[in-house]
Amino acid sequence: MNQLNNEIRPDWVLPDASSEYRKNLAMALYYKYLLNVAPDGTVLVKPSFRSGGTVLERPLSSGQQSFDTYERNWPLTKNIPKIEALAQTSGEAKFTNDLPVQPGELYAAFVIATKPHTRIGKIDATDALKYPGVVAFYSAKDIPGTNNFMPASLGNQEVEEIFCSGEVLYHGQPVGVIVAETFNQANYAATLVNILYERITQPQPIYPTLKSLVDNQTKTRIFDEPATTTRRGSSYRVKVSAARKVTGRFEMAGQYHYTMETQTCVCVPIEDGMDVHSSTQWVDLCQVAIASMLKVPENSLNFTVRRLGGGYGSKISRAGQIACACALAAHLQNRPVRFVLTIESNMSSIGKRYGCIADYDLDVESNGRFVKLTNNYMQDYGASLNESVGEATSEFFNNCYDTKTWKVVGKAAKTDAPSNTWCRAPGTTEGIAMIENIMEHVAWELGLDPLELRLANMPEGSKMRELLPQFRADVEYNQRKAAIDQFNVDNRWRKRGIAISLMRYPLGYFGALHALVAIHAGDGSVSVTHGGIEMGQGMNTKAAQVAAYVLGLPLEKISIKPTTSLTSPNAIVTGGSMTSEAVCYAVKKACEILLERIKPVRDAHKDAPWETVTQLCYAGNVDLCATYQYRATELKPYIIWGLSCAEVEVDVLTGNVQLRRVDILEDTGESLSPGIDVGQIEGAFIMGVGYWLTEALVYNAEDGALLTNRTWTYKPPGAKDIPVDFRVRFLQKSSNPAGVLRSKATGEPALNMSIVVLFALRNALRSARKDAGLADDWISMGTASTPDQVHLLAGNSIEQYKLN
Repeated sequence: MNQLNNEIRPDWVLPDASSEYRKNLAMALYYKYLLNVAPDGTVLVKPSFRSGGTVLERPLSSGQQSFDTYERNWPLTKNIPKIEALAQTSGEAKFTNDLPVQPGELYAAFVIATKPHTRIGKIDATDALKYPGVVAFYSAKDIPGTNNFMPASLGNQEVEEIFCSGEVLYHGQPVGVIVAETFNQANYAATLVNILYERITQPQPIYPTLKSLVDNQTKTRIFDEPATTTRRGSSYRVKVSAARKVTGRFEMAGQYHYTMETQTCVCVPIEDGMDVHSSTQWVDLCQVAIASMLKVPENSLNFTVRRLGGGYGSKISRAGQIACACALAAHLQNRPVRFVLTIESNMSSIGKRYGCIADYDLDVESNGRFVKLTNNYMQDYGASLNESVGEATSEFFNNCYDTKTWKVVGKAAKTDAPSNTWCRAPGTTEGIAMIENIMEHVAWELGLDPLELRLANMPEGSKMRELLPQFRADVEYNQRKAAIDQFNVDNRWRKRGIAISLMRYPLGYFGALHALVAIHAGDGSVSVTHGGIEMGQGMNTKAAQVAAYVLGLPLEKISIKPTTSLTSPNAIVTGGSMTSEAVCYAVKKACEILLERIKPVRDAHKDAPWETVTQLCYAGNVDLCATYQYRATELKPYIIWGLSCAEVEVDVLTGNVQLRRVDILEDTGESLSPGIDVGQIEGAFIMGVGYWLTEALVYNAEDGALLTNRTWTYKPPGAKDIPVDFRVRFLQKSSNPAGVLRSKATGEPALNMSIVVLFALRNALRSARKDAGLADDWISMGTASTPDQVHLLAGNSIEQYKLN
């Protein structure tokens, strides 16, 4: 071991893990090999060391889903497959880039700036334009109208340029677009454009992450949060002298929206304007931005969106920049243009989840009750302050607890990175993670059961007071924890941990959107289109179930058509978990309008089948097409409750983590479509697992370039990162009178509960550190706790690598 220690001298080239980890890992793997080959009976190996000689073996995955269904309402509340599922899995489902090649079509690619804190002096595209197949290069000076993809008319405070025309704000900022005959030609030619940069002032340090900015205490980059700055409880000012004081810092970095489809747009000039096929979650924003940029009327732009290959918030506002660049090229060339970002371009030029750093201090009584709490957090907005998540962060920080003596102060930081944007459960993830981490920290500090401490800080009458003890019993937490404690005694190089986390998720509605329902009189079949964007969340399936239920038809009679700017103009963004319900509400209302129109014919022909009724309506000139606009004021906010329990196992010698079992209980009301909602809950939770355990963004400190910009270096969860045993249960006999047909939303809440995997991992590491002879100090952990972080936190050293 000593010889190996002296011989190994690894370099450290980012984004590789640190040289310290890679050296320690090499020695740990050698030790693991020795434990593995040491023959039983010949070499005396301490029994608790033996398991260190094997890798984590993963049993076959299994899962359980428990939910209510109500046959009287079928096909509503029935567990049915997503209506597009077969088309998607067979490859027949069409996405934006499946649009057939158009005659004369061109391909676009961004030209990017690479030197933040300089000014664009001159852009020389000569070499690029000489390259075979290249047709044109366009930059800010070629824009006829407004160089801004974030329209002020939709509430944006700052201009975000389509193409940088002055100061470069971050590495990867688009300065123009190359248009060429093929995809490869466009992307290669984009690298041939030469940019002359002018220095603005003395060289300034580059801070691509919130951590780099906070570590250097750059206060000129810190602002009050756009939405809210301070949230203070009614009794916060009371003077106290409590038993203990607890302070700490909690750090969360960004997260890439790992969609299967990158940002994509196809623009086709037509006789009276342009057809736009954009992979956007917000048609209206793209329409307003393009019209302003080209100085054309909005009605000359015809948007059609069939579906997205994932969104997670990345295609709300950021899709506007790609759509504008594509539309500009199509407009100036008067030819169809296709713009599909490579994953490297997508990751480097598009913003991500807001990073967040929180400093907290508390006065607490010995029984765990909080006497006073102050939480100062800062969020990484990237290059602009346009999209504020501060209000959600501070509101969700309250979670399930009594907040009368709390004060929460939020700040916004501008960093040298693309403007960050909504990412599944934006603000809410950070808010709930901060307070749940504080609960764990205080419990550790006082030596209390973390769940009892949580109960001690809940207001009387909270539904969680009833749910938590029941959930604790249902998942057999006490028995499993005792078994884990014994396992950790018996195993030096394998450790297990278990934890429970809670969620109170207030859901509100916003905006407006249309649904259009048309009955085809000949055979009584029904077409539905709406203003929501289907992106994998099963919105179309729920809409079809609602239409079938309200009209009293079999599901096979219903067909969902693409979203268009004609049938649902001015539609609000699809996001915030509420759009599926909003769409279902609008569809329900449109169907009820149709039933009212059909009623006289039905009453006159009571025994006639549906198809005869629709034909009679046609003969009588009854209007069989109805629209309805959902408005946020028509629906009331409500609370979604949730609990999660995670059990993990850690290979202490490598830092690898395996999720042995996860239990989730979520309040879904009367689920409109249980199979869809199970998928949403499982998917959201696993996206959170990626955030906490595997997805690390690494930047070059010199120029702010993102170094983890492809699948080789950035790791979303894979097939073996899901829990071995994954159990999802809906709260039984739960009905939501405030919701649409008594339902509750499921798109984002479960991601907030994924923080539990970090707590379970910390509990496993406590045992490893104890065996390493380290003090039982609080282990500060955040995102992403990757294997190198886990290995280094375990306190391993070669002196501990013994056979007995």
